[in-house]
Amino acid sequence: NLTDGLSYKDLLWKSRFTTLNVFTNETINFVDKPQSSDSIFRFAGGTVIARKVSFPAWASNPNVFVDLTEQSNGDAYDRTGSVFVIPTDKTVSLMDALKRSVKELPIYDNGNGKTYQGVVATPTYNPVIELMRFFTPFGVGKYNNLKLKDKTWADKVYYRQDISELFPLINGKEVWVAVFIGNYDKGGHKVSLNITLHNAGREKADKSIIMPLFNSTNVMEMAGQEYATMFSSEKGLEVSFVLAKDVKDAKLRYITTGHGGWGGGDEFVPKKNTISLDNKEAFAFIPWRQDCGSYRLSNPASGNFETGLSSSDLSRSNWCPGTVTNPNMISLGDLKAGAHTIKVTIPMGLPQGSTSSAWNVSGVLLAKE
Repeated sequence: NLTDGLSYKDLLWKSRFTTLNVFTNETINFVDKPQSSDSIFRFAGGTVIARKVSFPAWASNPNVFVDLTEQSNGDAYDRTGSVFVIPTDKTVSLMDALKRSVKELPIYDNGNGKTYQGVVATPTYNPVIELMRFFTPFGVGKYNNLKLKDKTWADKVYYRQDISELFPLINGKEVWVAVFIGNYDKGGHKVSLNITLHNAGREKADKSIIMPLFNSTNVMEMAGQEYATMFSSEKGLEVSFVLAKDVKDAKLRYITTGHGGWGGGDEFVPKKNTISLDNKEAFAFIPWRQDCGSYRLSNPASGNFETGLSSSDLSRSNWCPGTVTNPNMISLGDLKAGAHTIKVTIPMGLPQGSTSSAWNVSGVLLAKE
């Protein structure tokens, strides 16, 4: 049984790197009693799937990529997605909450009248570490029967992102890797996830510090975790952390997207994000994507308007249906040992009726000793 030329080339290509297969064609949906298997766990009504993955120990510093494919299995809408690692190195972890109750998580309270579970690091809890933020398109796959002239819809969407800067955290360890898609549909979505490691011949960096600080994306949305509306207060999202030693070249790996899907909601209104370190502004910018129309062919179920635009064309607060949202690397300079505070403030819009805007932000401190 001779392998054909193309398959042989493919095998040869794949032998050049290590592939960790995490999920193959798994459903992420919303049902009453999601069924877990012996290795793949389903939580929060099926909107979160998680699995323990053993990462090989590397002496060098590989390039590491996350690969996710997504296809609609019934849900027609653009949904927030996240690929993340669940740290279990402190007393409490998100795993405890997923298995038992969101009440297991420490509360963040900035005085706006709401309490937010599990969003900031504390001495006994680390928030989840986001590898990749992605957004599902409108109905790719399931809704490809919605024909438009001269439009050939994609079969599925392929997301791929370099996450090499986070590798020291998982090098040689067994960790929980999870995928969340916030949806309310019995059919939901089908996803496959691989993580690939490529020997780049790069020297191992000086001792890396990788410290999860905050993650406001409510991956336990369907198990009662509050939406990220803490930005209604001027205090916003604030987290304190302690450095044991002086560090060099500190950066905040910051991912931000704005939500609130009506005309005046923050999904469609540019808003300034300000990051302060120890009460001084470190960085401010307006996260905004104007390229969403580039991904029209991934969005068969996108609503078409009288203006001649389709919903998936519209510019949004740092995300587009069918794409990854890239992290921003915010330079914080050299930091002294001791206690520090990082604060994120966003002038979030007011609620409309029962719906509110929200901002899903995640932050990981990266530095060298």
